[in-house]
Amino acid sequence: MKQSILSIDQDKLTALGINQRLSNINISIIKEMMYLAQKEMEKGREIISLGVGIPFYKMPSYIREGVIKALQSDPTIDKYTFFPGMPKLRKLIAQKDTKRLGFEVNKDNILVTAGSMGALLYASLALVQNPEDEIILPSPYFSSYAEQIKLAGGTPREVPMIEPQNSEESYQLDIEGIKRTITKNTKAIIINSPHNPTGAIFAKEDLMKLAEVIKVSGIYLITDEVYDYLIYDADEYFNIASIKDLWPRVIRCCSFSKKYGMTGWRIGYIDTNPDLARQLFKIHDNAIVCASHIAQEAVYIALSSESEEIVKNVGALKKNRDLTCKKLDELAHIFSYSKPRGAYYVFPRYKSNLSSVDFSLKVLKECGVIVVPGIGFGQAGENHIRISFGGEYGEIETAFSYLSKLE
Repeated sequence: MKQSILSIDQDKLTALGINQRLSNINISIIKEMMYLAQKEMEKGREIISLGVGIPFYKMPSYIREGVIKALQSDPTIDKYTFFPGMPKLRKLIAQKDTKRLGFEVNKDNILVTAGSMGALLYASLALVQNPEDEIILPSPYFSSYAEQIKLAGGTPREVPMIEPQNSEESYQLDIEGIKRTITKNTKAIIINSPHNPTGAIFAKEDLMKLAEVIKVSGIYLITDEVYDYLIYDADEYFNIASIKDLWPRVIRCCSFSKKYGMTGWRIGYIDTNPDLARQLFKIHDNAIVCASHIAQEAVYIALSSESEEIVKNVGALKKNRDLTCKKLDELAHIFSYSKPRGAYYVFPRYKSNLSSVDFSLKVLKECGVIVVPGIGFGQAGENHIRISFGGEYGEIETAFSYLSKLE
């Protein structure tokens, strides 16, 4: 099923000699909703976004000040860096991750990328060899995973997660379903916890069971750890990549975008085994040469100091989460939902026979609020919408006052 909701022909290529694979690749449905919202704003309408996953806060001041100093004092700041990343940054990342994972992380296994999106694409490009090769996606999943797998020439394989029955329960991995889905064509599974789009934090018990399945099957584990700092309440966060027995068949895809409010700097990294790291270096060198020098310097500054601003931001997002849940409770005649434990998304099911695309367009037209159709996050996402509570508290209040107009 095509995810596109724009009135453009994606079934035919308009230029001769173009790779036919691109006809099966979709622009993120998140971006499509933003495009439609922009058209509404051009008509003079006020539109509020609960769609895009951009945090409200700015990059901490100590990073900004450090970057300005580097621009003024470092004569090499506008030059290429060492292609896998600045040695001092890779060393610092390795030191931080050694503490985080509980075993030594070597700087030579670190590749600094253009965001975790770049890291995730590299993982698919490295593992997929044939069109039959599959990467398992617990569904719903972040929309770009499937498109990146297809871009690499492989096949995304969805395994529906276990949907909660009330707001206090969380989405769970279907371990038996994953086990049944693994075949000789399975190359990897992508695990994202805290989870986009549901806000779930996967239980340690389930991740330990999944680890056994991965070890027996010999597939790769790809982790997307972009929201690992955003844990609410007393939930225990467990990183499956910290299970040392899973190595060397682990590819960690990590980001600085959300934690430090620097989504536009496009900076992340991969941590994997040394043999695969060297192969990934080839992709990286021939794709972008190196990540942005100034962005790498910004991350080095960020990691060199602890910041109270990060703690404050997490606290503010928790308040946003609580407000969002309160407002959804008030709209219980329209929505049911699972309380997010991490990240800044909630994935409510709506009580309507409309498709998620039509429901989202109805919300945009009648309420002036951007939400994201659940189908953009896989087949298991149909009859849901994704709401981001990463914005300003007041904007969330206003958006829900508009949503109350829904019939």
